Amino acid sequence: MRQNTPEKKPGRRRIPLPGQRIVRTVISVWLCFGVYLLRGKQGLPIFSTIAVLSGIQPYVKSMRQVAKEKVLGTLIGAGWGLILITLELALIEGGIPDEAVHYLLVGLFTGVTIYSTVLLGLAGMASFAAVVFLCIAINHIQGVNAYTYAFNRLLDTVIGLLIAELVNRVQLPRARNRDTLFVSGLGTTILREGSTLTPYSRVELNRLIEDGALFTISTRASQATVREILREVDLRLPIITLNGAAMYDLKNEQYLRTTPMSPEKAERIMTWARDEGLPFFCHIIRNNMLIIRYRELANDAMAQAYEARRRSLYRNYVRSQEDQYEDVVYLTIVDKTERIEDAYARLTGQSWAAQYQLAKERYYFGQGYSFLRVYDSAVSWQAMVEQLKRQLGVENTVTFGSIPGQYDVLIQDADRNTVVKQLRRRYEPVDIRGWRTIFRR
Repeated sequence: MRQNTPEKKPGRRRIPLPGQRIVRTVISVWLCFGVYLLRGKQGLPIFSTIAVLSGIQPYVKSMRQVAKEKVLGTLIGAGWGLILITLELALIEGGIPDEAVHYLLVGLFTGVTIYSTVLLGLAGMASFAAVVFLCIAINHIQGVNAYTYAFNRLLDTVIGLLIAELVNRVQLPRARNRDTLFVSGLGTTILREGSTLTPYSRVELNRLIEDGALFTISTRASQATVREILREVDLRLPIITLNGAAMYDLKNEQYLRTTPMSPEKAERIMTWARDEGLPFFCHIIRNNMLIIRYRELANDAMAQAYEARRRSLYRNYVRSQEDQYEDVVYLTIVDKTERIEDAYARLTGQSWAAQYQLAKERYYFGQGYSFLRVYDSAVSWQAMVEQLKRQLGVENTVTFGSIPGQYDVLIQDADRNTVVKQLRRRYEPVDIRGWRTIFRR
């Protein structure tokens, strides 16, 4: 899906509303204090609330792992706290009540606690274990049994983790629309300014995909660009790239389908570009590799593009004075904007122009440059979507894009997470018939 880039209008910066993680954290903290009151104000709710802060996670699977690690971190911290308290009580009985000794031992055992988590492969829990240890070591009340105190702190922490587990899993009853393929453009459809996802879109999109939503991307960019931009999104379905010229499986790292030019068409368009003095990159897909051939970096824009991308693991640049016509998927002609405009007008005037599909835009490299992409006339992202639907065995499609009249859902405010909000509304609408989904698994 080729995306137009609208001009940014000046205006006030939107203040985002609190996300689900914030809301769930607030509810969990309230519940911690509720449990504290129901227990007759037994225990220290600070331990429960600390556990809640790290126990609330955006994904259920990560929450389970965090809960497991928190319990282990608590055991480590409480264990060393208990050892320290026992040692200090023995020192006091031996007539060594010096406060300086206490401070030295607390510092030493803090390091021992952190080192223990490293040795046990729980380095991510080092800070949490150290907090538990310090709370026990510093706040231990004289006259209170050390074993009882350590056990109660462990209990307080487990209460917080259980509350976080409960709140994280409860949701409104929702249906699941698993027989629809959701297809979004990239560019100004799902990305905010700077070609990045908002934190909300990233977290919620991953959650929906994990839950079973059939979601994919259709874009004029290459699979390499999609990998770079959406590296934090767990895209499980094949993506449609190069304006529909290719379908790529990110998991297995292979092209499932391509629409190359015939050798005759490739030779004709390259010969025409050479005769017109127009430099270009020739994009070839062969043996699951994207090969980008060029004769020379004829202008600043081509040089900048090459320098920015030549280290990519998914692009293979080849400099050669000879053109190749097999497996050519598209050409990217790069020149000053006025020359590209002239070239576009001359190319569309050729008798054979209908055999190609053209797309021209401002180039993101080099000021004042544009590019003209040339594909085979058979290239179609809609056809690739139909192919993917057949592969998945689904009949329905919802498309999201920023060009009026071309998509089911027009997106004009990517900064406000519109795609993901619309996806969620269509994939999992609130429905009492989905009562079995109230408790997320």
